Amino acid sequence: MSHDHDRDIRFSHSVLPARVMEQEPLSAGPVTRKILRAENALQQRVEFEALVSRISSLFVRLKSEEIDRGIYEALREMGEFLGVDHCHLCRVDGSGEWVDHTHEWAAGGRPHPWAGTRGLRLDEHLPWSAVRLRRLDGIAIYSVDTLSGEAAVDQATFRAQGIKSVIFVPMAVGGRLVGFIGLDSTELEMHWTEDAISLLKIVGGILADALDRRRAEDALRKENDFTQALLNATGALFIVLDAEGRIVRFNHAAESVSGYVQDDVLGKVPWDLFIPHDERVAARRSFKQLTTAATASAFEGGVVSRFGKRRVISWSNTALLSEDGRTVEYVIMSGIDVTDTKRLEAEVLNVAEREQSRFGHDLHDGLGQHLTGIEFMSQVLSQRLAARGRPEEAADLDQITGLIREAIGQTRDLARGLSPVVLQSKGLAVALQDLAASATKHLRLECQCRLPAESPGAVEDPELAIHLYRIAQEAVANAAKHGKASQVTLSLGNIEGRVELTVEDNGIGLPPDFTGGSGGMGLRVMQYRAGLIGGTLHIGTREGGGVAITCAIEPPRMPRDVRLKR
Repeated sequence: MSHDHDRDIRFSHSVLPARVMEQEPLSAGPVTRKILRAENALQQRVEFEALVSRISSLFVRLKSEEIDRGIYEALREMGEFLGVDHCHLCRVDGSGEWVDHTHEWAAGGRPHPWAGTRGLRLDEHLPWSAVRLRRLDGIAIYSVDTLSGEAAVDQATFRAQGIKSVIFVPMAVGGRLVGFIGLDSTELEMHWTEDAISLLKIVGGILADALDRRRAEDALRKENDFTQALLNATGALFIVLDAEGRIVRFNHAAESVSGYVQDDVLGKVPWDLFIPHDERVAARRSFKQLTTAATASAFEGGVVSRFGKRRVISWSNTALLSEDGRTVEYVIMSGIDVTDTKRLEAEVLNVAEREQSRFGHDLHDGLGQHLTGIEFMSQVLSQRLAARGRPEEAADLDQITGLIREAIGQTRDLARGLSPVVLQSKGLAVALQDLAASATKHLRLECQCRLPAESPGAVEDPELAIHLYRIAQEAVANAAKHGKASQVTLSLGNIEGRVELTVEDNGIGLPPDFTGGSGGMGLRVMQYRAGLIGGTLHIGTREGGGVAITCAIEPPRMPRDVRLKR
């Protein structure tokens, strides 16, 4: 055991020689008595060294919660060995002024007057000793009566406590006084040896280290308990992985969602437990990228509980670096269960889609038909006026008929936008061509729809089709309104189940501060729709200027229970 702290502790009071043996042979000469005294001192030192060794071994083995018991044992052993009446330990606060009497051994069960006392002011009762203890000087007083006038307050305190001899051994951690050991005799004046006092310094260091270890472990335990309580109090999932992807922490929310308890998952990797099969490759890839680049990431993914129930989690992953600042030591996965939110959002979108479709049908079948009837009546009336020789009135009515015809066209265009009937009857590819023609006609731009001959962009899933159509519709509107584009190109491909829709324009491009998560409501709705169908939406700068928006869907897609219902 290292004893570097010994260099900081100096005994400033004089030390008397060892006590003379109580029984010496009357016939022994001076030389013989000197030899016997030396042998006695050597025997005491050997025994005391053995005691110190036992104390040191004791505290090496003790757990944090056993340190108090170890201190009481050490005080008893020292007190009995040295023949004192009290052997006690006092803790000193950070200022070095206030003292708590925390541990004691007393011969014959007679407690020290300060036993168990808290908040004693050291300078009030022992000012002379306090100065020396703060300097980390040990104090050995063999006779309280010999103290000088500068120690008068200390002398009065000792006398009031019935103390005849006393030793104070400072305990220091990091060069700072944290407490002291006191040994006192109320029956006899004690003459301790230099060796005994030196060994007491070692014991003081041992006890100081033990108390500091317990303080550090208690602080760490409290921090861990607080962290665990905080993690368990929140509704968010918290999973901590080591650098190999093994689970080391798993909070209550993660247990609730996954159906596993912490003991079930410790040391295992999440993608072998509750990550869906179709997402495991991506999960491993994401983890590897995080441990390599140490860049935080956010994404939505699924969790399948041990009972087969699937939930959608919005994850945020963060890497914790080791002390060198270069190696990832842990990865924290924090997630929010957004399954119900997604389902509610999908239902809201479903209601909006139904209402929009109803408005489109009402416009087409109601107002559109009504205007068509008015147009027909105007034509008949115009013909009657012309037949009766009233050409001027007939011409005016023809102009009114023309305006009604334009209103019918606008109504049909509105109905087509709100409820793309052609999408339901002829499919997504034709609906996109119709969208391009309508945009060219009404948005003052040239809009083209390109469908490769070998892959005409067939999308059979009606849910997938309506979301892709709405994404394309929003992208074209943004290109005209915000991008100031004059040309827009729509393209759709479906190769081996991978659907990709791209909308490119030649407008002013993205703002300098644009990020993938920023943008207006239209972009957010597009991103949300892409998420509902298990796709990814990429918004970037088009080569040559402008914006390119791509929605790609890899098979298989998101479960049907969180997608739009028709």
